[in-house]
Amino acid sequence: MRSIILIFISSLSCSISAQPRPCESPTLYVGSVSMTAADGIITSAASYSYDAHAQQIRFRNYMTVFNESITMDLLLLFKQGVMYEIDYSRLSCQKKVLESSFHPTRVPADAVFMGQVILGTMSVPGLGLLTNSWVGEIPEIQAQYMLTFTEFTCLPVSAMVFTPQTGWITFSFYNHLLGVQNPQDFVPPFFCPKAAPEEHLPKTNFLKALRPSH
Repeated sequence: MRSIILIFISSLSCSISAQPRPCESPTLYVGSVSMTAADGIITSAASYSYDAHAQQIRFRNYMTVFNESITMDLLLLFKQGVMYEIDYSRLSCQKKVLESSFHPTRVPADAVFMGQVILGTMSVPGLGLLTNSWVGEIPEIQAQYMLTFTEFTCLPVSAMVFTPQTGWITFSFYNHLLGVQNPQDFVPPFFCPKAAPEEHLPKTNFLKALRPSH
């Protein structure tokens, strides 16, 4: 009887410890993301470089708004509190005050675990991707979210975010590579303003920048 009890306790401990815990993505990586917002009026495909150590993101976006194509190149430097909207075709660059603080790509500590699924198949080794899904809220900005990350390495797979200002925005992430391929991604082009941000500069945040007024 004692042996049975020990086996039961051991099995229970394994089950509890096996439940996924919130995780954080690698510090440096590059990837691609597709996005849909405004009930499908806005769609986009983008590549991005992510540096959590220096708190900076380069985001090159190819967007369609009301059937109009828009190219968007954003450099977000959170430590400096600025964002650059870059246009190489015109050699123009608009500098804005970045109101957002940097949030590492991760599952928030208070997120609620929803479930674990395999993308693909486990019938053949190497053809299945184990993922975890989470839901939660960010009360200070009235945001709700649902996130899916890989079980191993903690890379983002998809995200759905809702705020009263933006509505639902959905993201799908793919083609990740660890490390940053081009450090120059985080250097403003020579034609960008060099002065420190001033009060009269326009203000923005990342989600606002993704919804241009067209």
